[in-house]
Parts: sequence; C-alpha cells; structure tokens
Amino acid sequence: MSDFARLAEHIGATNTVTIVTTRASGDEIATPIWAVAVDGVPYVRSAYGQKAAWNRRARAGRPVAFTLADGRNAERDAVGALKDPRLAVTVVQVAADAPEQDAVDAAFRAKYGHTPHIGSVVSDDARALTLRVEAV
Repeated sequence: MSDFARLAEHIGATNTVTIVTTRASGDEIATPIWAVAVDGVPYVRSAYGQKAAWNRRARAGRPVAFTLADGRNAERDAVGALKDPRLAVTVVQVAADAPEQDAVDAAFRAKYGHTPHIGSVVSDDARALTLRVEAV
C-alpha cells in the first residue's frame, strides 16, 4: 500500500485528523479538523468558512501535510503534534457545484451526522471551501 493510500485510509477511519499548514513566515501550524474519504480520495472542508486560517493557508498554495496520528494529539498539544509522522500532500479546491460534492456531503453526514455541528460542514459556504487532497 502506498503512503498516500495509507493516509486516505487514516482519514477515512479517524474521527479527527491533523492538517499541518504553513504561515507566510514559514512557521508550521498543526490544526485538528474533520475529514472524509470518498472512494479512497480524501476531502477536507472548513466548517468555519473563510475564518478558518488553516483553509486559507492551504488554498494559498503553501505547503500542506497530514499527520498520521490521531488528531486528538493536536487538540491536546498543537506544537507537540508537529512532531508526529506526516505525509506532505497537495490540495485542489473543488468547485461548489462539482458533481463530487454530493458524495462528499454524504460522507460527512455518515461520519459526523451524530454531532450538532454537521450543518456547518455541509452548508453552501463549506462546499465552496472543499479541498480534495492529492499525493505530491
């Protein structure tokens, strides 16, 4: 199994994952987020719209990676999570009206539908900020 396939499996199976993005200064930031995989392809969305700095940094074309550890590490210690093993990736913004968006919505509902925050992740604003995760 390739490293990217392992990452996609990790994203599909792990409730909270850690995305590592890079500030303009070059400093790395570990952020716990929700993510899904659809047919082996990982996707992430910002439930907080344009306010989510991790999403803005990723869309800006700066380096992006995911740790291969549980995202709860970053919830407890974001600086410490930067030491977790990780895989560099690229991200591609998905058009809000792209056909794959319905499958991404369904995956988020299946994985996180039990939470009170699901509405923000499947909103039109969140769809507009969907990123497909791809191998470098």
